[in-house]
Amino acid sequence: MNRQQILEYYSRKDIADSLIKSSKNREVAGAFWDGSYDKRPNILQFPTDVFQMAKNGVTSFHISVEHWSNPMALRQDNYEKLRTGWDLIIDIDSKIGLQESKITADLICRLLKKNGVTFGIKFSGRRGFHICIPWESFPKEVDYKPLQKLYPDAARILAAYIRKKIAKKLMKELVKSRGANELINSLAEPPSKLNPFYFVEVEKNWGVRHMFRAPYSLNEKTWLASLPLSHKDIMTFSESEAKPEKISTETEFFISEENSAEALFLAAMDWRAMHKKAERNETGKKPRIQWENKISEDIFPPCIRLVLSGMQDGRKRSLFILINFLRMMNWKLEEIQEKVFQWNEKNKPPLPRNYLLAQLRYQEQHTAKPPANCSVAMYYKDIGICRPDNVCKGRTERITIKNPVNYPFRIMGSRKKERVKPQGFSCLVCKKQFQTGQGLELHKGRMH
Repeated sequence: MNRQQILEYYSRKDIADSLIKSSKNREVAGAFWDGSYDKRPNILQFPTDVFQMAKNGVTSFHISVEHWSNPMALRQDNYEKLRTGWDLIIDIDSKIGLQESKITADLICRLLKKNGVTFGIKFSGRRGFHICIPWESFPKEVDYKPLQKLYPDAARILAAYIRKKIAKKLMKELVKSRGANELINSLAEPPSKLNPFYFVEVEKNWGVRHMFRAPYSLNEKTWLASLPLSHKDIMTFSESEAKPEKISTETEFFISEENSAEALFLAAMDWRAMHKKAERNETGKKPRIQWENKISEDIFPPCIRLVLSGMQDGRKRSLFILINFLRMMNWKLEEIQEKVFQWNEKNKPPLPRNYLLAQLRYQEQHTAKPPANCSVAMYYKDIGICRPDNVCKGRTERITIKNPVNYPFRIMGSRKKERVKPQGFSCLVCKKQFQTGQGLELHKGRMH
């Protein structure tokens, strides 16, 4: 496209209006044909702003995944203060062809629909797609903590969870589409194990002030538009549909339904907790103390006792803590199941029985692991069950217990029977006491 054609495209009222609508409460960055960016931070307020930036040489518009109360005031020291929310943008980019991006996008869309999530999708303008779960679809508070404060960690966990859920099926579909030999030959060197994300990247590590191409913006490498689509049209989509002269702005990209992603979010948090390696194993430290017998409830830590009294918030998080803790306490699986169902009756409201059974079945198939450490975010303190006592603190004013599992062992260590001091040996003549018989005999020989 030449400069005049670019100006004509961005001067269209429907295109300008769509860009303005998409950039509300977001930072905007204009990009030039050579890949460099215009000044930041910037915003779009009026349709004339779009045309003026294009007139100054901007060829594409990029917007932030984060929502800001005042984007123009952004500085490195005020992100937390100004951030009011964030969208999850799943960025799919294929190294081997657009067809494989379609396959990946379709699998993710199916996963989201299965979890009841409302989402939008668009062609990126080149080799992939962007799938958006808007801020409105997420719970605004998780375990007493505002969700906007959990960016980018929560977004990364969600993206990693989605990758994990589609990985096996995606690998099969890629082999079916391209063949294993062609896939391996496309890599610089043969891997020890095939991973679908060698071929189709699903971004997972974005950070603060991350940008993505705005809906209906042009892509300088292809001069195609970033066109919103519907899920049913992905597999039949043709790049020719994204030519600027064919663009219609009827399809929305930011499609949301309040709290529709709550179940997915909680599932991702649970998955992350279950697959996080124990801190001591990661650092190569000695394994935790082992105990052969079942450990009774009377020496459980305060956090576990609070969980067992019933929960209103953080029930799923508490279930994960409870099951893993009881397994480390050498409780049999049938004992754990009985205790979990008793505990659930005290919850307000109780968790669905099927959810409990699914978590218990999972534990049956995996090696016992400790629950999350006391310092892990979104556990204990965040759900209001961290009530340290003197055992947690030891002989200091700060908490020295690193994991609830350590608590009973500390108590058992302090309860060991005191070593019985020898009664000693007494001289029958002078009544003097000696700790050993040898000492008494020496005394007799010298004094008596």
